[in-house]
Amino acid sequence: MKAVHSRGVRPRTGAGSVMARTTLKRIAALALVLAFLAGPVLAERYKGFPRGHALITASELKSMLESPGPKPVVLAAVGKLSWLAGRIPGAYHAPRRSYTDREGMAVSRKQFQRFARRHGIDESSQVVVYDEKYDAARLWWLFFLYGKTDVRLLDGGMAAWREAGHGVDRGFGRSPPGGGRFVASPALDGWVADIEDVAEAATDGIPIWDTRDLPEWNGASIGGLPPGRIDRARFIGWKAFRRADEGRPSEFRTAAETSAVLDAAGFDPGTDHIFYCHSGVRAATPLLALYLMGYPTERLRLYDGSWIDWSRQRLRNR
Repeated sequence: MKAVHSRGVRPRTGAGSVMARTTLKRIAALALVLAFLAGPVLAERYKGFPRGHALITASELKSMLESPGPKPVVLAAVGKLSWLAGRIPGAYHAPRRSYTDREGMAVSRKQFQRFARRHGIDESSQVVVYDEKYDAARLWWLFFLYGKTDVRLLDGGMAAWREAGHGVDRGFGRSPPGGGRFVASPALDGWVADIEDVAEAATDGIPIWDTRDLPEWNGASIGGLPPGRIDRARFIGWKAFRRADEGRPSEFRTAAETSAVLDAAGFDPGTDHIFYCHSGVRAATPLLALYLMGYPTERLRLYDGSWIDWSRQRLRNR
């Protein structure tokens, strides 16, 4: 577009081009802000989920990474071999041990704040987590626990990224940048259950869901722990909410499919639900699925200690 100058007076040399560049920058910045604001709105009904904004597709993530302005912080909740073999460019490695303690339980508020800051995360940072199985849901749950509720999970994980034809980085990668200013909130009340909560729920008839694999529910032992299940627990394996039986464990089923699973199992949105597994990792998947379905967050609880905690404290005292 040509500039129109009044009374035939030309601006000083370069002034018009400077003004044009400034205008273009402002337009680009506004477009970027609008795109970020529109993202969650457009994703709201992704796969039919009332809270589909908690998931993101590989194409959406690629667009965000290529857009001008601040880039999302991408965390790879994968093992070391997977990290070395191929990862989303620019991602930071976030193995399970970096945000859980020795037995897989959630780290403290201060420890998680250090984890987030080490990865350059601020209050306003866009954060995307991905995995190759189910760990990303656990990391999403931890962010939610400590006050960052806008974190998104890459639906389909690394497999979806590769299948979309996007490039990958290999090797050790770069170290986290540090310098983040994220301030972790006190743990969200009711988002986590302890052993006393679970024992009380069993007595009161509140549903306790065993989300492990079927062999574990039927008595198989892993990790050297005694076989068994929590008293009065019901079974709803984590795989019921993902396409694991199709070789796609990182991909969630649709809202319609999830609704059918919940109806068949007898889920009630009006009551509390407690989820457990071996160490609290797989249990985050059904919890996230119910969150996607619009269940009240105050009704969703994850037994952080899970079977490790229950078997060592309860079975030992029998």
